[in-house]
Amino acid sequence: MRTPVFTDDPAANRQIWAEWLRRSDWQDVPRGQGQTQECRTPWDAGYALAREHWPSSHAIIAEDTDPLDIEDEIMAGCYGFGEEAGAFNAAELTDRLRNVVHMVARAVRSAPPYPGRDAQDAKEILGDLLDTSEWSLYILSVATIDLWEYDPSPVRGAILGPTEVARLIADILDAAPPSLLTPAAEE
Repeated sequence: MRTPVFTDDPAANRQIWAEWLRRSDWQDVPRGQGQTQECRTPWDAGYALAREHWPSSHAIIAEDTDPLDIEDEIMAGCYGFGEEAGAFNAAELTDRLRNVVHMVARAVRSAPPYPGRDAQDAKEILGDLLDTSEWSLYILSVATIDLWEYDPSPVRGAILGPTEVARLIADILDAAPPSLLTPAAEE
């Protein structure tokens, strides 16, 4: 397994993450001494890659003890995200990518209610993407996988499995919607 090489160039780091998500073994992120970390979602894989292989992550981890702050700082610093959770304006995506997300949102919105609270929350969050212009890599990555894990049946609306979700996130990373990025990363 080839270990990715991250630098201080967020655009190059996003490309590394996107390429990783297109691998058949994208859920297995290399760690030291030949070990791997299994990642449940594309967001988790991006975070694990940055935490393990982006040189600046060590300084962030040493300075902060709150895991959520560490994650936000690593994801913003490594990949150049302007907002936490990789928020961006949906209108900046290509029609093809927006249509994929709208297809998922329509499918989950029309699906019957889920009996589990977590799955129902994911269903509502994804269904709401039809009515909002701000989307996020985190929501698209995690909520879609949550529904698929709960019930992978297309009738239920979880029409994208983990591999398809990973490719969607990779395509969004490649598209690099301007609102996703910090002003310094856009220059």
